[in-house]
Amino acid sequence: MWRGNEDVLVTDLDDELVLMHAGRSEMFSLNAAGRLLWQALPASEETLTELLRRTFDLNGAQAQLDVRAVLQDLAARDLIRPE
Repeated sequence: MWRGNEDVLVTDLDDELVLMHAGRSEMFSLNAAGRLLWQALPASEETLTELLRRTFDLNGAQAQLDVRAVLQDLAARDLIRPE
């Protein structure tokens, strides 16, 4: 299960989601797929994979690779944390 870091401020700018890590004073922009995953948190990797697969009509393997890449990137930037 993954959860957003409580120190992250979120701003919705129509076609993108901007995340501001208050502790690091860094900003990050998420595309449509990243936005979808962020807004589904807290959630398991399996739930996020199924959501991405259905929303973007991806095969299961591709959706899983994409979700893992996003989760790894967000976790490395301390934007999300495992529960």
